[in-house]
Amino acid sequence: MANTTSYDTVEDLLAAHENESVHLECSRDTVDRAVWFVHQHYAQRRCAFYLATDRGFDRETVRSYLTFFARLSGSSLTPTDALAHFGLTPAARMQVKHLNPEQRALMNFARMSLFEPEVVFCEHPLADITPATRGLVTTWMAQVAEAGGILITAGEPLREALLMPGTAFYEEDGRLYEAKTAVGPEDDEVTFGGDEVRVFKVPAKSDGATLLFDPREVDFVESVNRANFVSVRGELYPVSMTLDELEAELERFGFFRCHRSYIVNVQKVAKVERFTRNSFNLTLADAAATQIPLAKGRAEAMRERYGWK
Repeated sequence: MANTTSYDTVEDLLAAHENESVHLECSRDTVDRAVWFVHQHYAQRRCAFYLATDRGFDRETVRSYLTFFARLSGSSLTPTDALAHFGLTPAARMQVKHLNPEQRALMNFARMSLFEPEVVFCEHPLADITPATRGLVTTWMAQVAEAGGILITAGEPLREALLMPGTAFYEEDGRLYEAKTAVGPEDDEVTFGGDEVRVFKVPAKSDGATLLFDPREVDFVESVNRANFVSVRGELYPVSMTLDELEAELERFGFFRCHRSYIVNVQKVAKVERFTRNSFNLTLADAAATQIPLAKGRAEAMRERYGWK
């Protein structure tokens, strides 16, 4: 863990990153302590919270629920604005108790937006959001960040945390470690040995057996909590090779080190999106429309290498 920023407690972390957006892959206890800290520390700021226990008022309709909070907040936004932004207009007359998990999550984001918050705290913000509506949520979060707001999320897997504007941290053995987002200096020039043929299979483990994957089967490689995995058809398989070793082998198969913790199969990339001014993500052409972080320092190198405009 040399050269990796770490903290003994979530309170220490949030105090050290006051007025900054942070995202935590952490335990239930750490989520609860983070909520309490934000309540206390940002008490004089306009705050909006979305916790896993926020279910709404079952007998209300979506519109009447949002109307109540619009009046409470004194917002310049209207319930109609919030319904439209989060794709809830067709569900406006539905009672809250009849909403599916995704609609309920979108309703909570709509509720928060009415407060035009300076500080947003979300627990598992993307847990119930499908690829089809993820953009509605991430666009709003990006707008909050671009306006100078603070986003604090907790409980999401590290891959999701890395997609959000700000700094991601993960919890391990009672400490919180920063997930570094910069790739160190490297030589972008790739050389090949003429007509030399080299065969490479990605060795991975599964139930005590070693699987040898053709690189074309691999969607991406990720490093999480000091362990490396390859993703093949939606499943993650542990690998013993380092990311540097895998990068060296996979580059000639069309893979790109898009982030300190990720190597992506460029053939599987469907979209490259700017999330905020300083953050990007790659959406893969798989069933889950998986999103992979693209480090700011790597975005230009990727564009130049593949001739993307």
